[in-house]
Formats: sequence, structure tokens, C-alpha cells
Amino acid sequence: AGWRVLESMYEKGWTRAIGVSNFSEIHLARLMEDGAKVKPMVNQIETSVYNQFDKIIQYCEENDIIIEAYSPLGNGATNMLEDPVILSIAEKHDKNAGQIALRYLVQLGYVVLPRSSSPERLRTNLEIFRFQLDE
Repeated sequence: AGWRVLESMYEKGWTRAIGVSNFSEIHLARLMEDGAKVKPMVNQIETSVYNQFDKIIQYCEENDIIIEAYSPLGNGATNMLEDPVILSIAEKHDKNAGQIALRYLVQLGYVVLPRSSSPERLRTNLEIFRFQLDE
């Protein structure tokens, strides 16, 4: 019933896109099998350098559903921003580890959703669009 409300809002032009959060490939397929008229345009899932769900991502890519990565810098328990490999790449590009992690996901084609209340961190997050990572 909830998806039908979102479809109605989309069809009336009240929103430009509709999507889901934390849907697996099974959930997405079932949504369509259950008669969805509008395919989700985005699936927001927890995704980071360390945490990627290959089956969901493959399904979304095959069905033109955008991946929006929440918690793209990890949850703190992983110490991703202190990872020696990420730090060496950051040094090579004269960037910080967070910028490297975000840029990596952007280059994979994901939309990233980093959170911060720090104006400086917000500014450096935007700088990820000013450089490219090499292979």
C-alpha cells in the first residue's frame, strides 16, 4: 500500500523520483511482481569501501536503479579512515581518507550520503568531485 502512495505522488508530478531503502534483490523483484507500475529509481543501502552487497548492487545496475550509499565512511567500528591502504592513496592524491572513500564510491557510480555537522568536513566532502582515483 505504501508503494502505491509513492507511485501516485510520482504520477501526479509531486515528486521527481521515488525509491526504497534497504531492499534486497528479492524485495525489489517482489515489488515489481506484485504489480508496481513505477520501478524504484533509487535503493538506499549501507555501502562503504568495506561493505558492499554484490547481489543487490548487481540487481540494481541491471535494472537501472541508482544505489545511494548511506554510512559511506563506515560505522566507526571498522576504523576505515585509519586503514593504511586508504591513507597511502590519500597521501598520493593529497586528500584525506574520507575523501578517498567517498570518491571511490562515486567512481563506482553510487550516490553518497555522508553526514557531518562540521562546515569544514562538508566543504572537503564536496571536493571529491575535483579529482579522480586511478586504477
